[in-house]
Amino acid sequence: MRGWWLVVLVVAAVALGYAVMPNIWTRVFKRTALRRVPAAGRRVALTFDDGPDPKYTPRLLDVLAQCGVRATFFVIAEKAMRHAEIVERMIREGHEVAVHGMRHVLVPVLPPRSAWEQVFTAAEKLRERFGLSIRWYRPTWGLCNLPALWWTRGGRRGLRMVTWSIMVGDWRRTAPGVLRSRILRRLHPGAILVLHDSDETWGSEAGAPERVIELMPELTEALAARGYRLGPLRDLLAAGVAAQPGTGDSSGAASVPLRPQ
Repeated sequence: MRGWWLVVLVVAAVALGYAVMPNIWTRVFKRTALRRVPAAGRRVALTFDDGPDPKYTPRLLDVLAQCGVRATFFVIAEKAMRHAEIVERMIREGHEVAVHGMRHVLVPVLPPRSAWEQVFTAAEKLRERFGLSIRWYRPTWGLCNLPALWWTRGGRRGLRMVTWSIMVGDWRRTAPGVLRSRILRRLHPGAILVLHDSDETWGSEAGAPERVIELMPELTEALAARGYRLGPLRDLLAAGVAAQPGTGDSSGAASVPLRPQ
């Protein structure tokens, strides 16, 4: 009986270290993963997860163009391959493309080989198909495991983990005015705002991205009235580095071009 208890304790300890502690580290202690860029001043990184979605993403791109705003799209690689024309449009219109995974799966339960595929194989497919310089990785649901956290620490393998500092529950059908108010209440310099351009993910409500599309013009105006600028993540990093000349990039989060130079 004692032997079985020992096995149970060992398994529980391994699971804790492998799947639980990395998320406490990034989400509770707010370490390792990039979640804000205070040195960027009154700028906000506008980021979207879970696309590209043929129903919503083209219309979102339309409204972003009308607002004169660019964003960072954390895309699902398999969806990007199926809807390559949408990703190509993102690139043409000056948006930044980053990786959200090969598929939308729960990373903490993945073994190391599958976690590698979710992070690096997905990024490589985007590089090969679109000629992109991929630097950012956001785990699905913002949840990682120990291998994914270790591999992406400080961007040492070419990818840096990014989470967010503002999330407002836009995966549910929520009035644009409510979403705007939630964002403004949480607003701070160098914020990373996460929104969603797909309703296919488990937990999302059908039609929720419609409200996000409606939100963009009024959000852009509201932030401008407060002296804030929306833009892709790369712009915040560039502004942050420029604000501290001679310091270099100790975080490993340098500004990254859309295409290799």
